[in-house]
Amino acid sequence: MRKKASALTVGILGFLFVVTSAELFAAEKKEDSFWDKTKVTGSADLNYNYNLNRPTTTPVLAAAGAQAANAYRVFDVSPNTFNVGLVELALENSPADWITFRTDLDFGRDAQFYHARGFGVGTDLFDLQQAFLVFNVDQVGHGLKIKAGKFVTMHGMEVIEAAANYNVSRGLLFNYAIPLTHTGILGSYSFSDQVSLDLGVVNGWNNVTDNNNGKSVHAMLTVKPVETVTFLLGGTVGPEQNGNDRTLRTLIDTSLIYAPTDHWTFAVNYDLGRDGGFGGTNGVADWQGVAAYADWKSGDLLGLTVRGEYLNDDTGAAGIMAGAATGATASTNLQEGTLTSHLYLADGMDLRFEYRHDHGNFGSFLRGNGTSRRFQDTLGAQLVYSF
Repeated sequence: MRKKASALTVGILGFLFVVTSAELFAAEKKEDSFWDKTKVTGSADLNYNYNLNRPTTTPVLAAAGAQAANAYRVFDVSPNTFNVGLVELALENSPADWITFRTDLDFGRDAQFYHARGFGVGTDLFDLQQAFLVFNVDQVGHGLKIKAGKFVTMHGMEVIEAAANYNVSRGLLFNYAIPLTHTGILGSYSFSDQVSLDLGVVNGWNNVTDNNNGKSVHAMLTVKPVETVTFLLGGTVGPEQNGNDRTLRTLIDTSLIYAPTDHWTFAVNYDLGRDGGFGGTNGVADWQGVAAYADWKSGDLLGLTVRGEYLNDDTGAAGIMAGAATGATASTNLQEGTLTSHLYLADGMDLRFEYRHDHGNFGSFLRGNGTSRRFQDTLGAQLVYSF
């Protein structure tokens, strides 16, 4: 009888132990639920470029604080230099099905070149590239998504992160023709699997703190008639001059992407902009440009990308609006051709080598003897890792 009682006691204690352990495990899992629902991604790049012009500054310019530079570049502006371009850590968390939060934390030399107004200054090597909430409103049609916060622009074919681009250097249109980030509210709605629309109201171009009382409309229509073709038509319009709510800046951005196979991707991007707040003709400044890309990838080891661009910049306006003035005093025509090879060393790791030729209608490319010419040739290397 005692043996039966002992066995019963042991059984009850064992049952209580299992139940208690399960409850403790569940509680522990509940505490860890934030990380269970968090997606962590990121990238890093190390790069080097060599300018065959070997540009230098004259003593007068050097005394004024000017440094030798690769003309018409933004991120890779310093010639003959190793750089830690950008280290990014992105966190995306969905505490519930109806809401998602994302933030992108950026560190490195590139971060100083794209601070939004009111968020980072000068040579800061840190930038909060994105920080936004996405609300899923499934009750509306096929599902409406509302994004609120700071987010990257929908314009252009190139992005801030090196890992997501085809080439080592950023193109002329990325540097001068488009904004990089916006702060505001954006709604996204899919009418079908082929057609979707993004439409919102933002502070403007690269503004966390607005520089006037007006707001800008930011939009993008995406049409995917077949699996291999994507067409995008978008724009941003609104007042962007300091303290001026009436003079509008308008940008039209369109892209066509054709990916016939897993090995080939072709793309064309066109930008047309106008702003009434600059010198230009009748006080109006215009800029337009086109970029074409052909990307080939052979299996998991090799790749090759060709890019060609043309940009017409009226009185340097495009550069001023991008936060990196070209210094032009008259209409500037710029062209560039870039050839980039890819060696995929491992999953997420890409070793790139690049040759680029830039040409302009002014002698604005510095040489080693302090003179200038109408072109420059650069060689670049970049090691990119993304996860």
